[in-house]
Amino acid sequence: MSQHRRHTLRRELRLLRYYAAAMTLALAVLALAAFKAPPQAFDEISVKRINVVDDDGSTRLVIAGQERFPPPMLNGQTFKRAVSPAGLVFYDRKGNEVGGLALTDVEAGKISALAFDYANMDAIGLVTRLDGDGRPVSSGLQINHAPAADLSPLQALRQTQRRIVVQNDNNNAEILMADASGRDRIRLRVDNAGEARIEILDADGRVTFSAPEARP
Repeated sequence: MSQHRRHTLRRELRLLRYYAAAMTLALAVLALAAFKAPPQAFDEISVKRINVVDDDGSTRLVIAGQERFPPPMLNGQTFKRAVSPAGLVFYDRKGNEVGGLALTDVEAGKISALAFDYANMDAIGLVTRLDGDGRPVSSGLQINHAPAADLSPLQALRQTQRRIVVQNDNNNAEILMADASGRDRIRLRVDNAGEARIEILDADGRVTFSAPEARP
């Protein structure tokens, strides 16, 4: 190799070292600026899904449209939803779904529901229903029986019944209290004409007491 060629190589190596050092310094400055930069603010943002995670990467909240709404997740197993809503889902540290807001819009009508869960089943929910023409059907609060925690979600679904309902059903105000089998045992009602009624029922659904007394 000629002396001129060796001199040229030394000069190119020096330039490469200078370039590498400059790039390293620039990246360090950018990283430091990123750490010190204030959070960015947006007037408006459009996304299809947002995952909120803990520092360890565990998902704790998902906000999504209908096409990207996640399936139910319990103990590492996913289940199919009857319908695909839009809304948000809450998760515990193990990744189990523990509640959420679901907005369902199908041809048969619309359902808006805010629910919080037991370990394997819906516990309590606020629900509003509209029919296919957009007319109000009902809105209210439902509290379900608490199933045994060791039941699978499908077993819990088969065994769990609603226990308490407070609702406006077609403009009739109602409070329903049921036994563990889901049979209404107490009904309190004020209908849309203003007539009030209290009924106590036996396990077969027969009214054993009513006030005011039923007219003959």
